[in-house]
Amino acid sequence: MGSVYPFKNYKELINFNLTPIVASLSSLKELSSIASKEGKKVGFHLKVDTGMGRIGVSINSVLKLVEEISSLPGVVLEGIISHLSCADGDREFTKKQIDDFTNVIKKIKYKKTVFSHIANSSAVLRFPESHLDLVRPGLILYGLLPFRNASNKIKLKPVMSLKTKIIFIKKVAKGTPISYGKTYVTKKRSIIATLPIGYADGYNRLLSNKAQVLIRGKQLPVVGRICMDMCMVDVTDLSQVAVGDEVVLIGNQGKETITVEDVATWSNTVNYEVVCALSKRIPRIYIGNA
Repeated sequence: MGSVYPFKNYKELINFNLTPIVASLSSLKELSSIASKEGKKVGFHLKVDTGMGRIGVSINSVLKLVEEISSLPGVVLEGIISHLSCADGDREFTKKQIDDFTNVIKKIKYKKTVFSHIANSSAVLRFPESHLDLVRPGLILYGLLPFRNASNKIKLKPVMSLKTKIIFIKKVAKGTPISYGKTYVTKKRSIIATLPIGYADGYNRLLSNKAQVLIRGKQLPVVGRICMDMCMVDVTDLSQVAVGDEVVLIGNQGKETITVEDVATWSNTVNYEVVCALSKRIPRIYIGNA
């Protein structure tokens, strides 16, 4: 099942036999018009807003809209969907969303056979009552944790690592400023390695002077402001280091690990943003069953 929100590309979805998600009466009428012109009967899932406040039919107008569907040609209600906003934290509000959604479902299913789904990755683990007919795990499919201490409920293996190599090494004196703005100044004679990755690659500038990387199995600090295309690491504590050495920004090296969650904490964001921010400039290497 494919999905789309109320943007004007329903014709493309229909041609590819994908299932659209409809979030308003106007978009439903548009889908009906396109389906009729194409001479097809299109099944869709109706989006209901139970508290996310983003898109979706109001919880109070769902039943009225469902009644109108039968009069529209070319469309068939196959599912009803909602989105949890706080499943990773606020238990009371999440339970209210689930209760409101299930109450509406019961009234609709009395008259029609439809699939219902509301559970995201957090809800799959924390709210079994939200599982209904289908679930929509996202983050956990990539081996990432949807909330703090989720590892107590499920064991995951991240599908992605982020690596680069040292491209330059220099010895500097005590008191040497590193990178823009002199936000880091060496406290002793130091060895600084330069890496060919920066914020244009999605390695966030907020990681400046906070992040750690792995080189030769040891955690080492990112120093100075992260630049557009490069960043620097203090490798003074390594007994050996060379241009071309592998650097792990996310992943495992030896006995050490840096997780996406670590990077998210250092940059004061969520793991979702960390992985989504990695730009197309970074080459992807796909390895099966690694």
